[in-house]
Amino acid sequence: MFKIVSSLFTNALFPMKHLLFSMLILLLLFSSCQLEKEETYTISKEAHTEEIENWYNNRIESLKSENGWLNLIGLYWFEQDSNRLGTKEGLELLVEDELFPEFFGTFEKVGKQVYFNPEIDDIKIGEELINEKILVFDPEMNFSPTISFNQFRANVLQRSDLIGLRLRDLESETIRDFHGIDRFPVDKEWRFEAKFIPYEPAKEIPISNVLGQTYAAKSVGYLSFGFEGRIYNIDALEEGDQLFLIFADGTSGAETYGGGRYLYTQKADENGIVILDFNKAYNPPCVFTPFATCPLPPRQNILELAIEAGERNWGK
Repeated sequence: MFKIVSSLFTNALFPMKHLLFSMLILLLLFSSCQLEKEETYTISKEAHTEEIENWYNNRIESLKSENGWLNLIGLYWFEQDSNRLGTKEGLELLVEDELFPEFFGTFEKVGKQVYFNPEIDDIKIGEELINEKILVFDPEMNFSPTISFNQFRANVLQRSDLIGLRLRDLESETIRDFHGIDRFPVDKEWRFEAKFIPYEPAKEIPISNVLGQTYAAKSVGYLSFGFEGRIYNIDALEEGDQLFLIFADGTSGAETYGGGRYLYTQKADENGIVILDFNKAYNPPCVFTPFATCPLPPRQNILELAIEAGERNWGK
């Protein structure tokens, strides 16, 4: 009788052992996954410094590139339908560069479109020489090709109801005299695992720019992070596969530019986490040139916190 009971007990115990073993394996796997998720957010001091230095080097190369902000020499808004460009006195768009032609050509507004009629030879769009009137701007087609002549480049642009011309000199003195940007020391303390809280649907927020214009921009959500026992939130705009932040803080107007700074981050991961690294906070284009149309921080993105990380005010 005892053998029968013992056998029954053993048979009953085996499935229980199997169940406990399976639960233990699942628990270990779950813990491993959790650790793996946590570890993806961590980074060593050395690796972090290297990441920021690589980012900074790319930033400098971008500033000095053909489409960077250091080579701008003019921003001209079209105040009438016919706008002549050159260095000759009396032209509507007067260029102050002795190497630029006296009379480059005429930009004509026709509704929302702009046509260009050249006055000299050797003007190109791409590899094609331009010797007759040609369309150079159509906002509905997102069309604004680059007009080239020697080291000069020109593009038509639009800001709300303003249409104008941006002019570049690829051999400008600003590029030759540029030797980098002063920065705060790289500090991992300013790298946060922020929580992304989406707006559903996306929320329209007013954004003003240095021209005095205000327009509605769509914020897809905000980033929330903690520092020294306090929670801070920053509204984020969506740009492609990234989030774009326009913010000001306690350093703005002193160590950093008074009009705030910008910062890009990756979008939130599956856990709703965004790595928010203020060591990558950078100066708006208006720090380097008066020929930019920089957006300014919305009221809610003015932080009561001195973020001593990222770029300082250039040239100060």
